[in-house]
Amino acid sequence: MTPAAPNPRLRHVAVLVLEGAKPLDVGIPAQVFTTRASMPYEVRVCGAAPGLVTGGDGLAYHVAHGLEALAWADIVFIPGYRFPDRDDPPPTAVDALSAAHARGARLAAISTGAFALAATGLLDGKRATTHWHYTRALARKHPGVRVDENVLFVDEGSVLTSAGAASGTAAA
Repeated sequence: MTPAAPNPRLRHVAVLVLEGAKPLDVGIPAQVFTTRASMPYEVRVCGAAPGLVTGGDGLAYHVAHGLEALAWADIVFIPGYRFPDRDDPPPTAVDALSAAHARGARLAAISTGAFALAATGLLDGKRATTHWHYTRALARKHPGVRVDENVLFVDEGSVLTSAGAASGTAAA
């Protein structure tokens, strides 16, 4: 069966699931921007490669798309993941995020997804936030980022960061 051609009138949304992804952070943007006739969005949940991604809290995700979804997306959500202060995102994911931004996609990090966004260098010199528990770790790991621990989200135009799932989707 041949997949349907993308509808150019829809906004294309990718949700990038990294190892250790937090269920709420993945689920909220996938559900809010879900593909349905009454909404102007088409959503693709993706990972560094199609297939099984080990998540946090004992869950795993089967993602149908790899990083090519980031080349297709207008908006990319980067959900939070476990141990961002010690585990770096895959270099291929960092490169794909940078490429998506360079061609005009808006990148929105949810919670600790800010660490993956910071790994691209796109937050250097900009304000950003993350889950309150990790704000100091983000500042240590990425000293070029001006971390603000007193806000729910920071909108720097084409890059957004949030303290949690609800504020991340509201900001995008």
